[in-house]
Amino acid sequence: MLASVIRAFVGLGSATLLLLALPVPGFLPGVLGAQQAVVVTGTVVDAVTGEGVSTVRVELEGAGRSAVTQPNGSFQIEVPGLDAILVFSRIGYERLPVELEGRTTLRVELGRSSIQLEELVVVGYGSQRRRDLTGAVASISRADIAELPVYSIENLLQGMASGVEVTANGYRPGQSSTIRIRGTRSLSASNDPLFVVDGVPVEGGIMDLAPQDIESIEILKDASSTAIYGSRGANGVILITSTRGFEGPTRFRYSGSVGTQRATHRLRMMDAERYAEMKRQAEMHQGTYTTDESLFEPFELRALQQGISVDWQDLIYRSGTQHDHQLSITGGTDRTRVALSGSYTGHEAIAANNDYARYSSRVNLDHRATDRLNLGVSALFSHSITHQGGSFGNVVRVNPMAEPWDEEGNLVFLPAGDPFQENPLFDFDRQNHEDQRRRSRVLANLFAEVDLRDDLSYRLNFAPDLSFARRGLFRGSETIANALGPADARVEHDNTRSILLEHIVDFNRRFLGEHLFQATGLYSMQLYNREESMLAVRGLPYEHQRFHNLGTAIETTDRSSRLREWALESYMLRLNYSYSDRYIATLTGRVDGSSRLAEGNKHGFFPSAALAWRVIDEPFLQDLESVSELKLRLSYGMTGNTAIQPYQTQGGLSRTPYNFGGRSVFGFENRDIANPSLQWETTTQLNLGVDVGLMDNRFAAAIEVYQADTDNLLMARALPATSGYSSIIENVGSTRNRGVELSLSSVNFTTAGGLTWSTNLNVAANRNQITSLYGGLESDPGNGWFVGSSINSHFDYQFDGIWQLDEAEEAARYGFQPGDIKLRDLNGDGRISSEDRVILGSPDPSWTLGMTNRVQYGPLDVSALVYTAQGVMVNSGAYGASVNPLRARYNSRDVDFWTPDNPSNEYPRPQYENRGSFQNALNYRDGSYLRVRNITLGYRAPGGVLSQFGLAGARAHFTAQNPFTFTSFEGYDPEGATGSSMPNYRTFMIGVEISH
Repeated sequence: MLASVIRAFVGLGSATLLLLALPVPGFLPGVLGAQQAVVVTGTVVDAVTGEGVSTVRVELEGAGRSAVTQPNGSFQIEVPGLDAILVFSRIGYERLPVELEGRTTLRVELGRSSIQLEELVVVGYGSQRRRDLTGAVASISRADIAELPVYSIENLLQGMASGVEVTANGYRPGQSSTIRIRGTRSLSASNDPLFVVDGVPVEGGIMDLAPQDIESIEILKDASSTAIYGSRGANGVILITSTRGFEGPTRFRYSGSVGTQRATHRLRMMDAERYAEMKRQAEMHQGTYTTDESLFEPFELRALQQGISVDWQDLIYRSGTQHDHQLSITGGTDRTRVALSGSYTGHEAIAANNDYARYSSRVNLDHRATDRLNLGVSALFSHSITHQGGSFGNVVRVNPMAEPWDEEGNLVFLPAGDPFQENPLFDFDRQNHEDQRRRSRVLANLFAEVDLRDDLSYRLNFAPDLSFARRGLFRGSETIANALGPADARVEHDNTRSILLEHIVDFNRRFLGEHLFQATGLYSMQLYNREESMLAVRGLPYEHQRFHNLGTAIETTDRSSRLREWALESYMLRLNYSYSDRYIATLTGRVDGSSRLAEGNKHGFFPSAALAWRVIDEPFLQDLESVSELKLRLSYGMTGNTAIQPYQTQGGLSRTPYNFGGRSVFGFENRDIANPSLQWETTTQLNLGVDVGLMDNRFAAAIEVYQADTDNLLMARALPATSGYSSIIENVGSTRNRGVELSLSSVNFTTAGGLTWSTNLNVAANRNQITSLYGGLESDPGNGWFVGSSINSHFDYQFDGIWQLDEAEEAARYGFQPGDIKLRDLNGDGRISSEDRVILGSPDPSWTLGMTNRVQYGPLDVSALVYTAQGVMVNSGAYGASVNPLRARYNSRDVDFWTPDNPSNEYPRPQYENRGSFQNALNYRDGSYLRVRNITLGYRAPGGVLSQFGLAGARAHFTAQNPFTFTSFEGYDPEGATGSSMPNYRTFMIGVEISH
């Protein structure tokens, strides 16, 4: 019933919006050619970045007449004469008076102060002045974005806001990252934040968005701020606002950069002699070593005699390249404003057969059809192609004495003569191995807004989000997966459709001068549909057909299809009240109805309340001139979470073979157990905040203290094997999340000569713990969950060094020998068993810090961003039995292994046998690091030069990304630390931005 109602509304809404939007294209030609007759025009730009500054107040001194700059910094104002003085001011920038001196066109550069209290901050379904905020909101401006020429918004967020943690899932181009706002809350449901693009909640991530299109990013962190999004805001909300058009002449802007990439760190590998010594030691331990001639293969003896060693990293890794280009057009009349952009991002990775390309375009159109009716469109079109070939874990497993090519220059599949050491170069050749992923996306919002009265408006949003993805995988016979056997291929399709319809009513009125009342009401409906299909085959008659003609294969190895649908219906009311601009209150209530839950539990109510007191505006502080801002904030609220797969309340069927009459036939069985009692997972959060500003806000600070308690956790409870099922999703358990955040910003000094130095610093410390589990259990070791410990915990044996020769007797009692890994016998029972496993640490950092310093002197500007994550323990995977078990024929990493003459206490002796899970104790490492993420040096062309070429602005820059990393971690990178991941890379780029 709910789905049919929503479909009806969607159909009505889409038809209405399409009819309303029909006249709009007729205005487009006029937009691009429009010129306004003005007395004085100009542009206000940031003195550091050269980017236009919006909402700057341009006031005619002594006359009370004023104007406000558009999003690109342009303005126009009438003046009585050309000897007038214009005063430019905006909170966050230095106040600047400018004499016209006969000029009718100006280019004004404003220097930054610290914080911007008057700027409008997007808070979801509206905006507020920063001074009126009651919740915990962090902002990233267009000027901040311009200093970080990254290709994805995810990369942009790291280190830019307190409480926001971004962790790489790998370093192949196009790979997404994991984003957490104020840590982890849920055990089984999603912990990902909600992304809202131009007011529209989106599914499917934000890798399709070009950072150059972004005007601002706001991050909502506390329950008061996120409750307006109900169940979807439980893990925080990231609001992304793209650049829109403005009234004024057409502006063209190009930004482009090109760079080269190299791995930030490479592993230290054994040379031929070192590897040979390891094999000798393994044989000596077994008592079977006699001579090198009996131990080594002919190619190994030849390598030792000739001093030849192969570092397979030299053959895999190379210099990569990165290209980013964008062209945008903005302008408009008093009726129609438009912003158009097209961008291209291309990466050739530091390893062959790994590349990424993204093509995107954006159209933002705003048209004032009548004095009370506004129509608009925001649309993104993107297409990306990613290739992910090769296995990086195999690079460190091959014998350094092996010969990659034969005498005729052909690759040798088994260069070491060992069936477990295939030549990894085959998988990095696209002729042998191709993993191509294509994705096309259309994300749009068509809206109509009616001013019913001066204080009352209605807005209709119709937002389709369509995504079409296809993966084609081909692996030839000469690949590690097929090991000279038949080639295989597969094709996967993954298509999603999301339709959102929103009705929004806004009321805004000031009563009796002192009382400001605002109200926002929302009715929202969303339908989500995802269809997946897959076909896999083996035995292709012609390998050159790859994955394009699967019907010719000898054997179909797998096939599947799946449909997932869900619907969400929501009601929301938000009330804001302000008295004398000093006492501010916000009340929010939202009701969400989710199809993922069963009847009786579908709807949840999520309220929140927040208070703010602007102490600085109290009369008793007016004489305190050094303090320019002092505000106290308190918020409490509830959010929900149903981010689980659909149909958990209904169960599902799967096909299974069984014997019938002596024949194998197929039937159906229950795939999982239905649970019609599932309810909302709920999080209540308390937040206390203090905002302080000193010396006209040249120095500013914001402190946040919070606690979030999550109950009715949606989690997979393990079931006994006798049930026939492994687990069932239930509402059991609870977690607690506590933290402190500090944000500091300052203009450290400015000089009469034009030298300015400013700093932004953010620090965050977060602790999460499990407070209860199902059935009153204190632990669930299978999932690594323990009451009182972190949600993400490493639970394993504790490494205690290496057994030494003088400990041989004690080692024997535990079944070990000198040179073996020593583990701690924590329960003291004289044996190593599962009872000796312990919580070793957590991959979640104890605290993080991000600091940006900016220095500007005349046309030069320099910025540097440093980020650190401390208290991190990673499971590197580099030493485990499945990847690198330190057995003589597999390992080629150069480590200080134990021998009787070299009693190392870090790495065990070379051995042919395998100690199973005990080997994994070597994997747990300190993953703390400090990284210089970005250094940018820029030069802005002087105004005189710009005028000669008819340009509004021009800037060239040199950028170094990830130039330095300081860590004790010995793997490729502590952030994306896995045994088989591509190394992180440093990038050196040059670029230009030109506006006309």
